[in-house]
Amino acid sequence: MFKFLLVAALVPAMALANVSFTACANGAPTPTSLIVNDCSGDSCVLTAGQPVNALASGILSPANSATAEAYITVRLGGLDVGFEIPETLEDACAVGIEGGCPLTAGSPFNYALNIESLDVPAAGTTVSIEVGLTGDGGVALGCLMFNAQIN
Repeated sequence: MFKFLLVAALVPAMALANVSFTACANGAPTPTSLIVNDCSGDSCVLTAGQPVNALASGILSPANSATAEAYITVRLGGLDVGFEIPETLEDACAVGIEGGCPLTAGSPFNYALNIESLDVPAAGTTVSIEVGLTGDGGVALGCLMFNAQIN
């Protein structure tokens, strides 16, 4: 009985932790859920110079791939603000994809992104953040976009 009550209490809290996101224009698969720092729903406030911790769960791989390269594009009013993913996080097989690579077509995977410091030249604005993964031969393995207020 206690286990049921604990699970029942945690389910609403976990649902509130999901961030609203949209699919990317490239048609890549999206995750079933996205968690970013303390964000929930459409409300995401990130602080410049502070860490960003995100988990995209349940991405269904569209293809077999021995590699996965991560990228992030931050846009303000549709224009790229020049944020570059730290070089140490580009190889998503080594850092990010739970269980590493290779990825198998039709199999789900999770991707964790942990940036030590959000160094983005857009403080005080709302931006669109695109996070994606590209595999062998340029295949789009996953992609999502979400909005965030940068403080």
